[in-house]
Amino acid sequence: MARLQVIAPLWRLFSILVVLQAADLVTTYYGLIGGAREGNIFIRGSHAMVIAAILKTVALGFFLVLILRSRISGRPEPARLLTMASRVTIMYVVILVNNLAILLWR
Repeated sequence: MARLQVIAPLWRLFSILVVLQAADLVTTYYGLIGGAREGNIFIRGSHAMVIAAILKTVALGFFLVLILRSRISGRPEPARLLTMASRVTIMYVVILVNNLAILLWR
C-alpha cells in the first residue's frame, strides 16, 4: 500500500517535469535569439536547441521507465525515486527562474 501512495506523487512530478523541461527549452530559445549565451557547456553550439530537446526527451523517457519499473517491481524503491525526482524538479525550477530573469532584465 505504501508503495502505491508514493507512485501518485511520482506521476505528478513527472508531469511537472515535462512542463518545466518545455518551459526551459522555450525560455532558452528566446534567450539565445535575444543574445544570451547557453550556460550548459555540453550543449553549446549551433545545434544546441536540437541537442537539448533530444536529451530532455531521452531523460524524460528514462524517468518514465523508472516510474513504471518502480510501480511493478518496487525497484528502484519508490520513496528514493520520489526524493530524486523532487530534487530534479527543484533544480529545474531554479533553472527556469534564471532563464526568466535573463529574459526580463536583458
